Amino acid sequence: MLHAAFGLGGGLGAVARHLTATLVTHRFPIATLIVNVAGCLILGLGLAMLGEGGDELRRLVYGFCGGLTTFSSFAYQSLDLRRTHTIIHAAGNILGSLVLCLAAFWAGLWMGGAPVMP
Repeated sequence: MLHAAFGLGGGLGAVARHLTATLVTHRFPIATLIVNVAGCLILGLGLAMLGEGGDELRRLVYGFCGGLTTFSSFAYQSLDLRRTHTIIHAAGNILGSLVLCLAAFWAGLWMGGAPVMP
């Protein structure tokens, strides 16, 4: 049953990813940034709220975030920005994604009541 929860979550995450990409303008890879930040927030919040229990729900959240986030697209688009624009565009995408995703994960843990710093 745990694999089914993971698969269901992954499928739902992939659909959410596709919907986000179709609804957001593709001038820059903003859809990838949105889903990566959202995925980090959801994962942090989900882990904080579930604690050590809820294996099926935990797998559902892991699956959803795995299907939603797209770091392979992030890597491709960052290199493509360097190729088609400037290194500043690529570096901005990389730095923005890193800082915002880490901050969103931290915020999810904090919002869920988990300790943020050991």
